[in-house]
Amino acid sequence: NELPKGLARFLEPLVVFVRDDIAVPNIGKKKAGRYLPYLLTVFFFILINNMIGLVPFFPFGANLTGSIALTALLAFFTFLLTVFSGNKHYWRHIFATPGVPFWLLPIMVPVEIMGMFTKPISLMIRLFANITAGHIIILSLISLIYLFQSSWASVLAVPLALFIDCLEVLVAFLQAYVFTLLSALFIGQAVAEEHH
Repeated sequence: NELPKGLARFLEPLVVFVRDDIAVPNIGKKKAGRYLPYLLTVFFFILINNMIGLVPFFPFGANLTGSIALTALLAFFTFLLTVFSGNKHYWRHIFATPGVPFWLLPIMVPVEIMGMFTKPISLMIRLFANITAGHIIILSLISLIYLFQSSWASVLAVPLALFIDCLEVLVAFLQAYVFTLLSALFIGQAVAEEHH
């Protein structure tokens, strides 16, 4: 029962947070362990890349999560995991929604199938848009200096840009949390047992 040292001491609370506050409540205690490696990987991948994107000089400054291709790939992985982990109750809910009259099924089935695809699309767009928006705001504030062609514009633009950059640190953690939480929620819906 030794306390971890170094980097492990910093990472352990984050790992425990993802396990106890994201995976277990949304997937269930019995099945959460199976999906925890994926959720931890996604959480730390998004968090680390968001933080690297905030450093404005070489070799950092690359904003991976501000790329729609990368966020689409992450959402696609969550989609695959959800589809292939879905149990018979999940698929019955999609193709024969309980409690829905038989004559309404031709309308409900396409709606449920569309719902399967809109979940990863919303994951993709949410991460991409929120990360890109912060960078656009910072670039807009800095560009005011060049737009007004005066160093006096920097008196307002630079402090505001620094403030937004500090908010971006919060957004980096928040977006990693939200993507991981929604992934766990979607997986949890797919593996949930039928309630009587």
